[in-house]
Amino acid sequence: MSSKSKKDLPVCDRNELARQMDAFLKSGGKVQQIPTGTSGQTHTRGPRQIILSHKTAN
Repeated sequence: MSSKSKKDLPVCDRNELARQMDAFLKSGGKVQQIPTGTSGQTHTRGPRQIILSHKTAN
């Protein structure tokens, strides 16, 4: 677990977020709309379940 507590995390309110978005768009940034159902997952090989413990034969 991270050593930072929730109190140490930066806080951003709605107005600050709006200012950051405006600055991004004014600097030439673009927002890309991704169709519903599109996944960002690119790695599809390997196990799909998390193994929490391995049973061993005694």
